[in-house]
Amino acid sequence: MENYIIIGAIIGSIIGLVTVIPVVITIRRGAFIKGLFSRQLNKNTLQTNDIKNKHTLELKEEQLDIKKERVKIGEVKIRKEVVEDLKTITVPIKREEMVIEAGSEEEFRIPLKEEEIEISKHPVQLADVSVTKKQIEHIEEITKKLKKEVPSVEVKGDVDVTEETK
Repeated sequence: MENYIIIGAIIGSIIGLVTVIPVVITIRRGAFIKGLFSRQLNKNTLQTNDIKNKHTLELKEEQLDIKKERVKIGEVKIRKEVVEDLKTITVPIKREEMVIEAGSEEEFRIPLKEEEIEISKHPVQLADVSVTKKQIEHIEEITKKLKKEVPSVEVKGDVDVTEETK
């Protein structure tokens, strides 16, 4: 309808330029003339649709939209922790002892020696621990109720209704 009014305004402008009538009046006159033509066209269209007696009922249904989102479910901290163990080791130690036999009047000096234990610690590689992440996929079944529009026919009185399938 708006298109007819615009076209009418253009036609009215052209008529106004030719006849030297002010533009505002000619635009109104053209829009009015075109509006009459469009109303007549719309009446013809309505009459054609009335003859068909066809009405359309649009049916709709719900559908699921699935989207996935990554959410943090936790975290894992990996660090080295030092634990202490008490370790007991048996080490044989040697030492010298002085043995003096009676009967001799002389004096002897003999240096005596003994083994001392020296303890030192040094780190030794125990194991390599590797840390990786991997994705595991599993399938979840989701069950939701969906609504769907279906046609429902109510008949009152003595009316013949036939169903046509496409």
